[in-house]
Amino acid sequence: MRMKLIKLLLLTLSGLYYVPSLAQAVEKITDPVRLTLKDTSPPLVYLHYKNNGALNTEGKVEVFITVKDQSGISSVSIDNILQTVTPDKDSISFAKSFAPNHEVLVTAKDKFNNVKERSLVIRGQVPQAVSPSDLAVVTQHKNYMMLISEEEYQDPSIASLSEPFKDANRLKEVLTQKYTFEKSEILLLKNPTYEDIEIKFEELSKIITPHDNLLIFYAGHGYFDEKTKIGYWLPSDAQEKNKARWFRNSALVENIGAINSKHTLLIADACFSGSIFKTRAPFNNANPDIVNMMKRPSRKAITSGSLTTVPDKSQFMKYLIKALEENNDKYLPTEDLFDTVRIGLKNNSETKPLYGEIRDAGDEGGNFVFIRRE
Repeated sequence: MRMKLIKLLLLTLSGLYYVPSLAQAVEKITDPVRLTLKDTSPPLVYLHYKNNGALNTEGKVEVFITVKDQSGISSVSIDNILQTVTPDKDSISFAKSFAPNHEVLVTAKDKFNNVKERSLVIRGQVPQAVSPSDLAVVTQHKNYMMLISEEEYQDPSIASLSEPFKDANRLKEVLTQKYTFEKSEILLLKNPTYEDIEIKFEELSKIITPHDNLLIFYAGHGYFDEKTKIGYWLPSDAQEKNKARWFRNSALVENIGAINSKHTLLIADACFSGSIFKTRAPFNNANPDIVNMMKRPSRKAITSGSLTTVPDKSQFMKYLIKALEENNDKYLPTEDLFDTVRIGLKNNSETKPLYGEIRDAGDEGGNFVFIRRE
């Protein structure tokens, strides 16, 4: 026995005999862990215009629809028609032609079954480059903004809201940081009364010139009287059983009409806000040339709903801010902003926003254009 132990010791010391530790033994019998990386991002879909969006001889707009995905594209359908694709190719373009204002649906899938569905509005005649001389004529102005946020109501029977002030601040931040809005030209009203709103409209009518623009934002309760067909905003001193302190849409239109701006844009995130419109068509088919848009006066509105209720935590505001933050164009016409918001809401919410002219307020077919800072 003693000789066996000596022999074992000698073999161990010489490296010819190996006794694994417990940890090493476990490692030896356990399969190694393998990490499999899986792409979870859907394909990207882009739209480019041929011939700068000019109509062809058939009166259609020729475009290229491009789909990209680093993992490889497995299928693409355009207006629910399956397209021919090269398997696993990471970028494919399709030449198509559509009538102006056609809304085309593109559905793309990669080899990991990530799906991207995107609606694209075919505009045609995309904005031309702006010459420095023309640009100087239309950009010598100030952008005023009045933000009205109604959260707390004096009448306990009117429910308080939690989001309007946050939404107003978010809009203020993105417009002052990314676009040509200055903090010195901004009025931020938190829980204003009926009289407060009237006073501020009066002040703006005295300082805004025919070269200037005005953006009005309202977030709070709205109401539409089915019997009288009259729409209202509810200021903080509104009373449920007495409409004397309710702000009529007709009073809003009168105040907007009294402000001699070049462009006025109303953005209203309130119930029943659609009653402000002269028309409810989503597009006004204005000439898309940027300079012409900015030369002609406009009185337009974007609202979060027509004659329906909208939630306190606004999906409309989510996609409005997202569209403004993600825009990379130098000039963003209101129509294009509305398109982006509408498509986002269409795919993710029951809210149906509206865009159109404000009735009897002086619209002459122009457009409010957001100009991105350099």
